[in-house]
Amino acid sequence: MADPRRDRRHVPGCALRDRREGSALSAPTVPGTLSITVLETATIFEGPDTVYRYDLPGSGIIDGWALPAVIDQARELGSLHWPEVEVVVDADGPTTEILTRTLLNKGVAAYPAEVVREHPLPPDSGEIEITRPTDSAARGRHRISGGGRLHPFHLVLAVVVVVVVGVSWWIVDGAESSSSASGLPTFAEPTPSISSDLRASGSDLADPSETLEDSETAQVILEHSGLRIAAPGGFRIESRDDGLLATGDDPNLRIHLAAEPVYSVPSVEVLKQVTTMVEADETLEGLESAETPDGQQIMRYRELPGDGSEVSWGTWVEAGRQFSVGCQTRQQPTLPQEAACAMVLESMELTG
Repeated sequence: MADPRRDRRHVPGCALRDRREGSALSAPTVPGTLSITVLETATIFEGPDTVYRYDLPGSGIIDGWALPAVIDQARELGSLHWPEVEVVVDADGPTTEILTRTLLNKGVAAYPAEVVREHPLPPDSGEIEITRPTDSAARGRHRISGGGRLHPFHLVLAVVVVVVVGVSWWIVDGAESSSSASGLPTFAEPTPSISSDLRASGSDLADPSETLEDSETAQVILEHSGLRIAAPGGFRIESRDDGLLATGDDPNLRIHLAAEPVYSVPSVEVLKQVTTMVEADETLEGLESAETPDGQQIMRYRELPGDGSEVSWGTWVEAGRQFSVGCQTRQQPTLPQEAACAMVLESMELTG
């Protein structure tokens, strides 16, 4: 493993620091293996080189915006053999699940560091002899390289593969049954959804004559950092490192809010730049332009961060600001989630 004091590798948005005594990672470093350690303030990659990314905190992976950069950094470190590498993820439960699931979906073997801790490497008392298959038996199969000898680490890997398959299966199909034990939120089953024009036709999502008269669904008016929105009861706004976030009782819905000044830039140029951004970014798709009844042009598109969630964005220019509303759901949005997003998007304005 490269010593970070000697390997001053320049990576955009990050800085290398010396390894402190006692902070060594628990995952083993063997040829063809990368380790990713996620901390609250940084993500550390170990492989042929050691890279510290202070611009990729753990919260960014949970929120989704840092996940593509984490995968890109891992791919860069393991570029010689990618995706034929093994990635050990050392992080908290939710972060480990997101990273292992994303890597597995990309065809990369990934597993939590806890697996290695629970199944430590056996004493290396020498290489283990195995019998080479005959030519007829080996036909149509991959041969084992290395002169027919098996390193003890691969005995652990056999156990790891079984555990990884179990983790992947649990993430995809067993999240609901396991959520109470793990403390993670239960994901709502996806229901048929419609493609809604968030601002132009969001009020048509439900027929008022068919809605239930329930006092608990009353809307609230929220103000924060110069912005005002109307949202369903139970919602609140909080400030995070990456901006304002509106959340309510639904643990699978987050609404991102922003209003950036455009200064003297014409609104048509701002929206033209949105089009360029969507066309250039492979995680963005479904760009549409709509016009509200009052003649306001709004651009809508969808973001797929890579963690299974999706974000429906709506952005427009008004009163010298570029307003943006991003409705992030853990799965395909349900009708109630779309209705909540439409309510926020239609009502967002400046308080001044």
